[in-house]
Amino acid sequence: MRDELAKIEWLRARFEFDGTPEGTIVGIGDDAAVFDFGNRPTIVTVDTHVEGIHFRPELISFHDIGWRAMTAAVSDVWAMGAAPSASVIALTLSSELADASFEALIEGLAEAARVTGARVIGGNLSRSPLLSITTTAFGTPVANPITRAGARPGDAVYVSGTLGASALGLAILKAGARDLGGAAPFVERWRRPPNNGRAARVLVSVASAAIDVSDGLVQDLRHLCAASGVGATIRVDLLPLAPNHASLCQTLALDPVTLALTGGEDYELLFTAPESDEAEALGTRIGEIREGAGVSVLDESGRPLALERAGYDHFS
Repeated sequence: MRDELAKIEWLRARFEFDGTPEGTIVGIGDDAAVFDFGNRPTIVTVDTHVEGIHFRPELISFHDIGWRAMTAAVSDVWAMGAAPSASVIALTLSSELADASFEALIEGLAEAARVTGARVIGGNLSRSPLLSITTTAFGTPVANPITRAGARPGDAVYVSGTLGASALGLAILKAGARDLGGAAPFVERWRRPPNNGRAARVLVSVASAAIDVSDGLVQDLRHLCAASGVGATIRVDLLPLAPNHASLCQTLALDPVTLALTGGEDYELLFTAPESDEAEALGTRIGEIREGAGVSVLDESGRPLALERAGYDHFS
């Protein structure tokens, strides 16, 4: 079976076989497409949350499932340096889903749509044994859209917020350890991805390339490097971690560095830019772009760190 990257490349080749439609500014392969509908460029992206893959209802409220699904989709719009403008949602619902659960799901989606600016303008309902939420989000670029393809050797690599907190929150829930001291912020972090709307407005003035961290820092940085035709080196001693990250990982027998590098679902902005005070104010510098390909990770002593995996792959 093809892995996720191979599937994306096959889809790109298949759908671009007859050429891209007139008006396409950025096509398959980035965080979102950019299409000029005749007035001004519009960001278009779609994201799916599937029960048993992206969430388990016993670990998260239906309200938070809705919030999480909407914010995850909008995160791709922010990564392009754009302001969300609208969204459409396709829901597949089990016939056994209680009305109260359905209403809580919709309230979560609606609340996140209001907060992010991606007001829902339409959608579709169908039935399935499992709940899934597919959100198509639209956005308007603040300036020229930022893509994954602009990184250049010498640029610094930055990331907003912290890394690994969401993955640690999920691990805490799976372990039934939510009563651990200091666990609550990590659980909340997984349930409620961050709102990076303000950061996105600043991003356009500093970033040469960007992507949101959904599948894991290393995995997503590899996507950015591949699109830009460059390599990257990052240092684990520079990774931004939330307070209590290391101690809670130790309690749960998890490696804090591996979780930060590969955990995924942080939905933070990972971007490259020439070093500047403006870039430093937006994110933490964790490495640099270099000639070559791939992502090298150096430990505290400057030695290469081997990873069993780079992040989440839907088809591995």
